[in-house]
Amino acid sequence: ALVGQRYLYNRVWIPDNEEVWQSAEITKNYKAGDRFLLVQLEDGTELSYPVDPAALPPLRNPDILVGENDLTALSYLHEPAVLHNLKIRFVESKLIYTYSGIILVAINPYKQLPIYGDAIIHAYSGQNMGDMDPHIFAVAEEAYKQMARNNKNQSIIVSGESGAGKTVSARYTMRYFATVSKSSSKAHVEDKVLASNPITEAVGNAKTTRNDNSSRFGKYTEISFDRSYQIIGANMRTYLLEKSRVVFQSENERNYHIFYQLCASAMQPEYAHLKLGSAEEFNYTRMGGSTVIEGVDDRANMVETQKTFALLGLKGDFQMDVFKMLAAILHLGNVEIAAVGDERSSISSEDKHLSIFCELLDLNCDKMARWLCHRKIVTTSETVIKPMTRAQAANARDALAKKIYSHLFDFIVERINQALQFPGKQHTFIGVLDIYGFETFDVNSFEQFCINYANEKLQQQFNLHVFKLEQEEYMKEDIPWTLIDFYDNQPVIDLIEAKMGILELLDEECLLPHGKDENWLQKLYNNFVNKNALFEKPRMSNTSFIIQHFADKVEYKCEGFLEKNRDTVHEVLVEILKESKFRNSLSLLMVTLNATTPHYVRCIKPNDEKLPFEFDSKRVAQQLRACGVLETIRISAQSYPSRWTYIEFFSRYSILMTQQELSLNDKKQICKTVLQRLIQDHNQYQFGRTKIFFRAGQVAYLEKLRSDRLRQACILIQKRVRGWLQRRRFLSVRRAAVTVQQYFRGQQAITARNLKETWAAIIIQKYCRGYLVRRLCQLIHVAAVTIQAYTRGFLARKKYRKVQPIENLTSETTLMTLLCADLKPRGVVVNMIPGLPAHILFMCVRYADYLNDADMLKSFMSATIDGIKQVVKEHSEDFEMLSFWLSNTYHFLNCLKQYSGEEEFMKYNTPRQNKNCLKHFDLSEYRQILSDLAIRIYHQFIIVMENNIQHIIVPGMLEYESLQGISGLKPTGFRKRSSSIDDTDTYTMTSILQQLSYFYSTMCQNGLDSELLKQAVKQLFFLIGAVTLNSLFLRKDMCSCRKGMQIRCNISYLEEWLKDKNLQSSNAKETLEPLSQAAWLLQVKKITDDDAKEICEHCTSLSTVQIVKILNSYTPIDDFEKRVTPSFVRKVQGMLNNREDVPQLMLDTKHLFQVTFPFTPSPHALELIQVPSSFKLGFLTRV
Repeated sequence: ALVGQRYLYNRVWIPDNEEVWQSAEITKNYKAGDRFLLVQLEDGTELSYPVDPAALPPLRNPDILVGENDLTALSYLHEPAVLHNLKIRFVESKLIYTYSGIILVAINPYKQLPIYGDAIIHAYSGQNMGDMDPHIFAVAEEAYKQMARNNKNQSIIVSGESGAGKTVSARYTMRYFATVSKSSSKAHVEDKVLASNPITEAVGNAKTTRNDNSSRFGKYTEISFDRSYQIIGANMRTYLLEKSRVVFQSENERNYHIFYQLCASAMQPEYAHLKLGSAEEFNYTRMGGSTVIEGVDDRANMVETQKTFALLGLKGDFQMDVFKMLAAILHLGNVEIAAVGDERSSISSEDKHLSIFCELLDLNCDKMARWLCHRKIVTTSETVIKPMTRAQAANARDALAKKIYSHLFDFIVERINQALQFPGKQHTFIGVLDIYGFETFDVNSFEQFCINYANEKLQQQFNLHVFKLEQEEYMKEDIPWTLIDFYDNQPVIDLIEAKMGILELLDEECLLPHGKDENWLQKLYNNFVNKNALFEKPRMSNTSFIIQHFADKVEYKCEGFLEKNRDTVHEVLVEILKESKFRNSLSLLMVTLNATTPHYVRCIKPNDEKLPFEFDSKRVAQQLRACGVLETIRISAQSYPSRWTYIEFFSRYSILMTQQELSLNDKKQICKTVLQRLIQDHNQYQFGRTKIFFRAGQVAYLEKLRSDRLRQACILIQKRVRGWLQRRRFLSVRRAAVTVQQYFRGQQAITARNLKETWAAIIIQKYCRGYLVRRLCQLIHVAAVTIQAYTRGFLARKKYRKVQPIENLTSETTLMTLLCADLKPRGVVVNMIPGLPAHILFMCVRYADYLNDADMLKSFMSATIDGIKQVVKEHSEDFEMLSFWLSNTYHFLNCLKQYSGEEEFMKYNTPRQNKNCLKHFDLSEYRQILSDLAIRIYHQFIIVMENNIQHIIVPGMLEYESLQGISGLKPTGFRKRSSSIDDTDTYTMTSILQQLSYFYSTMCQNGLDSELLKQAVKQLFFLIGAVTLNSLFLRKDMCSCRKGMQIRCNISYLEEWLKDKNLQSSNAKETLEPLSQAAWLLQVKKITDDDAKEICEHCTSLSTVQIVKILNSYTPIDDFEKRVTPSFVRKVQGMLNNREDVPQLMLDTKHLFQVTFPFTPSPHALELIQVPSSFKLGFLTRV
């Protein structure tokens, strides 16, 4: 277990210029002091790799650990392991989400995926974070759950490069909260919160070279919840709007979307007064040479923008004011400024665009033309009007455009916040921060400086939080805490924001009348060069400076810093703000975040070409370093990176335990004993209260021991099986020889005496058998005569008993109270005919018909229906009561049909039953009402059954492992599966079968019709199959051959249950077919073309999306299993192309099969029905 040594056949990672790291296998044992490591690359190339004994190449993890949901589950935890794990998951398994401790790493697939529907939201709702595959919904659920459980505000911090998918991720978290916390109010607060996204995207997002929908501002949305944890409102704060984009766009980029939406709608009559045209006609929208985004309809998006404005209560007048401002900005950009000599400039009074600009904003045209070309300089003694050059005037025009847009943006956000305001008090909130990640370009200016400064602050908060969680984990597990070295970026923050730091020197220079970028830069050089290790002067430039950020070195050009910073400094001078608006808002943001429990989502851009599922290792590694993922890994790897619960360890490594060790009752003690035997160096692990902590490489060592033991076991089994097969063959041959010998010897031994004795024996047997049969016949005859005598006597007595209809129906209220409200199913249904209350009710109906009393009949039927409705309403969650009244409503409906006098029903009756048919009234209208009521009861009855069984389906069908020796548990990393924490009180397959049997016996006791019962069972089996399959789709750790065997075994238990209850004709088994095919797919071979063909032919109940998902998620549990290659998945996809199925991943667990109520006539004669005294209906008498 010595991780410092490198042995023959071990695999390592060596640096590579293209792939960052590449795998190599050691071909000769490395000895201390060797200068070279002999390795073979995966392409077969032999290489002598020069090594530093103090820093040997990192070891590669066993294949069995690759592709894990959580990077912290890896035994060797370093950059190449992280990169490889992400690549395998993204490229081969098509999984875009991976945990890295407390971080969710989200890689942009550049493709629409079917993993965000409401069914997926409901699948993640209520689940523990480690129980399902990593997902943005899992992070949202964890934040929501922690808020509700701890009454503490939460934050989800989403960051990443432009084009990495931040906006989409933030949008999905908000959609999740809106769905799971839906209130019953009609205010549609959730819809309003979601509607704020399209508006802010229209005015704050733009096409860049990296992203077609890039957010050019940071946004912190605070979603407010009441005491019931339902959304009551929201509030939005914005940061760092890229104002320069309004007046300048680089090649192949666009201005903000809203401008193009407006230009695309210019021909609409309502926009005629804005005097707009196509985007190509305006300087501010055509500058990047890219006015159209492929696949985007700007005009249709304009309609959507207007709809969302309206949804927020921002009606037509407000919208038109906004559009006027936007149109004015476009016209301002087209104002022509002419040079007048070298020092002056002018604008023609005839300028069309200037006059439209002034008309739209109700301004004086002459004044505007003058002040665009002149500026006022105020000194202590005088005010001077100074003309501007053409370049200065153009800058002034652009500055005005930026200022107008900036104020308009803030105004729109303010109005959105007003629309999202709520009465009453906020109980808790969840904030979602969507902000630029660390940025570095070929040319970096003031915007990048501000973004990177904000990211330094966020990274510091993140580092401290990770460090704190690590410390808490050790303390919780009673493990000695040793100080871990972690990167502290406080020095670089001080360089930027401390007294006489970069920002203070910038503000100081801005206040000077003749302040210049160059003068400010010289101050930076004087103050920091050779005095601060984090600040450098570029060798070849006098106009730039370099800062060593936490992520990377960045060179900033000083040009434009003063001008861009003056936006806020001028406000200081007029005492609108006391300090930089940005620094103030950033400070407020950090205070807010520090007061919440943070959750981190790091969005990664896999390639710069926006190609689906293409992984550029260089670009990804660069971002992983920049976003803090590798820092988390480094902190974890310093101590005990691998952590297993005792249950996980026991389940995985019980194969390494001796019989003596397994005989102990305490699993925790067993784990300790076996580990102390397997790993002699006790410094390589620590025993916590609930977990075992391992140093790097130890889990890989244990996996090798396990793999070796399994290989030995396989060899032993093969040896035994081969021996058994040979012995069986030998015994078969020997038996055949003995048989041949026996017949041969018998043939010779036959004599006349043998034949005579055999004949005599047959004659004796014949007479003996005849005697025994005659004796049995006599006994049966006597018994039959006796039974007939008693039966005839009983029937004769019954015949003479006078039974008449019920005579007096004294009190409907009393009857309804006793029959509906007070009657309890349990205790009265034993030995009672099915639907007895229904028969009693019908006899009352028949009595009203006998009297030909329409009022009595109407009153009684209304009272009956209302009574049933009331009892069902009061016991809407009581399964037994619902079952009882579903049965009786059904029987009552059948009685109304059976005795209706209609020929189609009468033909099933006995002559005596037909004498009891109704004579005076047609109750078909009431039959329809009762039928509708029965359907409502049935649906509620199904809902209650589903609620009672749903929570045990996944633990019983998917998680519990009943088959010996096929445990599929593997390390789970930081995010623990709830099922791996404790194995007491877990639900099993037996729990499901017991629940089904309870439902079945209750339905039978309550006399539910067998056809109706079958429909209910079919619905339950559909739920079991759908919930299990949906969970399988979202749990890569469950997609293994062994789990397929377990699922198939569990399905066989369900089929056996159906057979035992004689329910094979219910079609319940057929509802499990998709799950059965998924289990088969997990077990079948997945290598050749024939395998692919067999999969396509067999998996007819699974959609293409579902088949591909299972193949991509397939996870080997042992070294003997192989991953499914991407080429095989593509092969299957190609074969399934012609299939016409719904591209939907999840099954709809809310789907209800149509219920039918079959007509089943009652065999009971009304005259013979007895009313038990327990019903307390003594006031009813017979006539």
